[in-house]
Amino acid sequence: AVVSTQSTGGWEGREQTWAFVKNNYPIFLERYAGGFLFQRLVQTTCASFVDMDKYKDVEKFFSENKAPSAERAIKQSLEGIKLRCSWLQRDGEAVAQWFKDHGF
Repeated sequence: AVVSTQSTGGWEGREQTWAFVKNNYPIFLERYAGGFLFQRLVQTTCASFVDMDKYKDVEKFFSENKAPSAERAIKQSLEGIKLRCSWLQRDGEAVAQWFKDHGF
């Protein structure tokens, strides 16, 4: 629960959580592989990234550190990152202008 909560704490929380998961991956794999908690760990730590550098980092990490029980969650997380990157590229300026126009 702590990892999940930290990963929702803005971009800094996501960065810290992702680094923590990567650094402690063998422990997480040993304890949770094969169960839904490991899939949830992948989803909560990776799914909110919004840039292609993180996409490449996640893709590289899981290509070097196999997690068969979380393969679907990894693919979905990578797909989500790509979709958010595309949306941000397409609509980012318009959204930023809307916030500026509305005093945010």
